[in-house]
Amino acid sequence: MVQHSGKISKTVLICLFLMTGFSGCKDDYTSVIPYVTVNMDFNPTSYIEFNIPGGSVYFKNAGFGGIIIFRDQIDSSNPFLAFDAACTHEISSTCRVVTDGSGIAECPCCGSQFILYGGNGSPVKGPAIEPLKQYRTSYTGGRIIVRN
Repeated sequence: MVQHSGKISKTVLICLFLMTGFSGCKDDYTSVIPYVTVNMDFNPTSYIEFNIPGGSVYFKNAGFGGIIIFRDQIDSSNPFLAFDAACTHEISSTCRVVTDGSGIAECPCCGSQFILYGGNGSPVKGPAIEPLKQYRTSYTGGRIIVRN
């Protein structure tokens, strides 16, 4: 009887562990930046800034506050990252972060700084505490595709 209850408790513990693991894998982060449909598809050879890692181009009429496409240092099959240019502290489509080629984006309104290298847009200097809103990118057939 004791051996049988031990097997049941092991089974229950394994099930709880698996359920916790699966629920922890959900990407349930919601950005403070309002949702705007993004559907971009373009040829990067039109932009000299994409020739070197750290280069970026700002697309004014995309996303909530415009979109910054950034060429990461990692030379992988998809070296491009896309971030909404709206500061997550100011939350305004008119106050936009700017890049200077250093891999840092800075908000001219509140002074917050965000790191673009490595792909998550995390704040490195406040008052912002939320990362920049990031969009999915893919680099296929010589084209950059950016979507929600």
